[in-house]
Amino acid sequence: MVMHDRKVVEKNLSHLRKLNYNQFRWWRNYQITKPLHKLTPTMDRIKNGDFETSPYFWMAQMALWEKHDNDQNDSLEPYYQRKQGSMLLTKYERLMDDFEADEELRIETFIKECSLDFRIKKDEIKKEFESFLGTVEEFYNKKRQEWRKKQEIQGN
Repeated sequence: MVMHDRKVVEKNLSHLRKLNYNQFRWWRNYQITKPLHKLTPTMDRIKNGDFETSPYFWMAQMALWEKHDNDQNDSLEPYYQRKQGSMLLTKYERLMDDFEADEELRIETFIKECSLDFRIKKDEIKKEFESFLGTVEEFYNKKRQEWRKKQEIQGN
């Protein structure tokens, strides 16, 4: 388990709305931003954060910080400290399960949108996207520029 800096985690969670306790989803502390409709232009969806790293990852990171804080708390009896720590690890695991499912869907959707927008096979886009080191928006702009150059060459 790798822990990101607390300030980075808090920054990534700061734009989300805190949730009230829910007995059926007790491990989630924040409401994720609802993705835009699939017919919305891809760039608008990118700017909305529809294809960014899933917020469940940052919630899981915060659960690790909560576990760290719990382990440092000497005011709790050892039994309650272990019990609380166990619950926080379970919270982390559930959030990571949510992250893995959500992240896979986000990537698949982004690759599908690029494939439709630029008329490129999904496999080609996926291979290039996996090795790309910039942001989602930078990747999309790069592909758009390549597509425009290709259109100009074919048009002349």
